[in-house]
Amino acid sequence: MPLQPVHATLLVGSVGAVVSVAAVVATHLLARGRERRHKIWDRRMDTYAEVLRSRDAIARTRRDVLRTKNVFEERLDPDHDRKTWALTEAKLKMFGTDEVLKLSDRSHRDTRMWTMALIDWHGLTTVASVVPDGELGAGDMWEQVEILAKLADDSDTVLADAIKREAEFKKAKK
Repeated sequence: MPLQPVHATLLVGSVGAVVSVAAVVATHLLARGRERRHKIWDRRMDTYAEVLRSRDAIARTRRDVLRTKNVFEERLDPDHDRKTWALTEAKLKMFGTDEVLKLSDRSHRDTRMWTMALIDWHGLTTVASVVPDGELGAGDMWEQVEILAKLADDSDTVLADAIKREAEFKKAKK
């Protein structure tokens, strides 16, 4: 039995409808995936911006301490409390790349080492002010504070460079 024109028309119309539905579904899935990637990228860049802002504030505090030899008052980053810091670290773990996470941990470790040396130096100078024998090694400890400040600054620079490399965009062609 030959194919009738009516049947051929219905068959072609059905195939066309199936192809159209498949195209709509594929377009929707691709757009949803692209939108998700963009949201993750935006969140990653927002997190990186906060990490860089915080590291810059800590570096300013470090420079002030080295310049004045006065221990910082409350926090290394006055605009960042402990709760906000924990949230930023959680976001970094969720959205950051392995390289940036590793460098952030290194930066945090080096800053912690500098802070501990500064506390030790401050303790020695406090004792030296009440003990008549003098400084009790505070001068040597200050050299250690300076060395560790340089190490922390270098770690911050490496972290910032890695974030900037990751955030580079290709220039749009005009």
